[in-house]
Amino acid sequence: MLFSLTTQELMERPDLWEAVHRLRYKIFVEEMGWDDLRRPDGLELDQFDHDEAVHQIVIRGGEVAGFS
Repeated sequence: MLFSLTTQELMERPDLWEAVHRLRYKIFVEEMGWDDLRRPDGLELDQFDHDEAVHQIVIRGGEVAGFS
């Protein structure tokens, strides 16, 4: 299932917010090796996570499977 959420809507779902940022960390840091993004909390955050952003989230089997 595909969801489109504003940053505010995403932040109102802390479980989903964390899952999205952990998936991004897994992809960009662990799989692609972008070590400049490495953080001790295992979350990937960047300048595009602002109030005007719209997040596209794919949920499959109850878990975040994709994000844009």
